[in-house]
Amino acid sequence: MSDNKKRPPKNKTFIDSFRYAFEGVRTVFQEERNMRSHMFSFVAVILLSLFLPLSLHEWLWILLVSFLMIIMEILNTVIENIIDFISPDYHPLAKKVKDMAAAAVLFTSFFALVTGAVILLPKIFAILKIYQ
Repeated sequence: MSDNKKRPPKNKTFIDSFRYAFEGVRTVFQEERNMRSHMFSFVAVILLSLFLPLSLHEWLWILLVSFLMIIMEILNTVIENIIDFISPDYHPLAKKVKDMAAAAVLFTSFFALVTGAVILLPKIFAILKIYQ
């Protein structure tokens, strides 16, 4: 490796690790519209859940699928960026990899939607019956 292309030093402190991680969070929010949509949904579901009588297990499921959705979107972005870096021109295999990463996000979002519906809809319907 030439001197003018040295890698930055590894995290020297625990604080550096957090700083770089938050830099990654900021980057994905700035560059990915879907991440902003997922975060909006995440906040909306959490706020709605605060007003519903959820059990501890229901909270854990809501939090699991919510964070899993965010994590999958980050991984999808990572995969897309790596593919763009190693294959800047169109290549059918690059397209397949990107499509499969997007499919993982799609299935995770479906899982999150079903989980949220199973947990939240009966509670919402129960509250609406009270006020009718």
